[in-house]
Amino acid sequence: METMYYVGLDIHKKIIAFCIKTISGTIVDQGTIPATKRSLTKWMKVHDTPWTVAMEATLFTGWIYDFIKPHAFKICVAHPEMLKAITAAKKKNDKADAEKIADLLRVNMIPELLRQ
Repeated sequence: METMYYVGLDIHKKIIAFCIKTISGTIVDQGTIPATKRSLTKWMKVHDTPWTVAMEATLFTGWIYDFIKPHAFKICVAHPEMLKAITAAKKKNDKADAEKIADLLRVNMIPELLRQ
């Protein structure tokens, strides 16, 4: 059986925080990249394992969705208000948000607006 990575993206105007996990919840990679096509291309080339990705619907989600669509196994776009209700926490930061999105994707609890 081939491994699948579960990727959570926390998207902002200038940066994208990401967290990549296995089905068991082990973090494979985590960090931030600039929100540019060049950075996304470089980031996607690092991992050759098939991946499913989830991201919150924001003003910047559209171009990222279109750009990574040919490379991802599946893409989920989460409803922002429902996602906030599920992931409400006292300490919020981009890294933690990306990890929570990856975890929700892993256990199939993303409140979806759109799935590829």
